[in-house]
Amino acid sequence: MKYARIIVAAVVALVLALTAGVIGSWAPLLVSVAMAVTIGVGWPAAAGIQARRRHNVLIAVAGTLACLLVQLVPSQRLVWLPAIIGVSFMAVCVAELVRGEGAKYRLESALASVTGVLAAAAASGWIAFSRVAHDQGLSGWLTVAGVGAPLTIILVVAGARVISAAPENLRRRGMITLGVTPVALFGMVAVFATQLLAAVVA
Repeated sequence: MKYARIIVAAVVALVLALTAGVIGSWAPLLVSVAMAVTIGVGWPAAAGIQARRRHNVLIAVAGTLACLLVQLVPSQRLVWLPAIIGVSFMAVCVAELVRGEGAKYRLESALASVTGVLAAAAASGWIAFSRVAHDQGLSGWLTVAGVGAPLTIILVVAGARVISAAPENLRRRGMITLGVTPVALFGMVAVFATQLLAAVVA
């Protein structure tokens, strides 16, 4: 049952991301923000991060801000992501320092939180993917087949690893997050794949 939830979450997230990318407009923003917030809410629990609430907020805010910048400043696409990730990394370090000396698992929590930030910010790649597909005039079916099929294959391979690493006593939100996180990370891959597809069919 645990594995089924992770698989369903991954499939639903990928289908929604591809569909929103084909639709365009504000749909990719809604799906990307939903993925970022899902990661923000569930990643700390899935990764065993201590002081979860502050990391919940940091991850969700970083991902949402990245999505908003990609949507509202389309000419610069992903230019602001390094700055968002850098500031978020510093915020994560401060959040762990605030816990005080002697707090357990500070390094592990910081590393896990930064990974969550990267995944949440990468969700904004699905917005850029949609922009590239529409700017290059790629049809919906061509985009889904040319980008969705390879990502599905990669997701199956990566998903098997994620599922095998899932803790036995993981809560539902953690399971959903483990399904959504690889799809969010594929946002950047989707942008590259779309540009490559556009170059091939041009």
